Amino acid sequence: MDKASLLNTIQAEYALFESLVTPLSETQLCTPPFEGEWSIKDLMAHIAAWENICTRWLEEVIRGETPQPSERLDNQSNERIYRENRDRSLAEVQEFFHHAHQQFLHQVNLLAQTFSEEELNTPHRFAWTEAWPGSSLIAVIADNSYEHYYDHAQQIRQWLDASKQDVHDPLP
Repeated sequence: MDKASLLNTIQAEYALFESLVTPLSETQLCTPPFEGEWSIKDLMAHIAAWENICTRWLEEVIRGETPQPSERLDNQSNERIYRENRDRSLAEVQEFFHHAHQQFLHQVNLLAQTFSEEELNTPHRFAWTEAWPGSSLIAVIADNSYEHYYDHAQQIRQWLDASKQDVHDPLP
């Protein structure tokens, strides 16, 4: 993927995610759709946390260091992120979501200025990417940004569609 496409895709998918959640009420954002599931607010905190984590990794890469992430894409890390953020107010999570994204975009822009497209796309360029399906910086960025927004936007759409179905189903 070229640098311009990377940045455009990040911004386009983020905008689509935002356009999905912006019109929702506080109740819709803060209430889990099903017992034992995360709310949309929780998903927003989750996305922001992974953008923050990825931002740190990219900072290390730019400094010429090889990140040694303690965080892994697993249920334990996701549950830790959930516990750390579940009691935050909606306003705090929204601020976290927007701030993390701005920091992430800034770091991706610096990375794009520092590395060639070939370096960004090179498989196995950095050993720390082995936990992801791809092994390039582009794959790590995609996984922690536009693919992440898209996946959770799909989940939210399914919840919203299911809640509309519940409202329109006649009572027995």
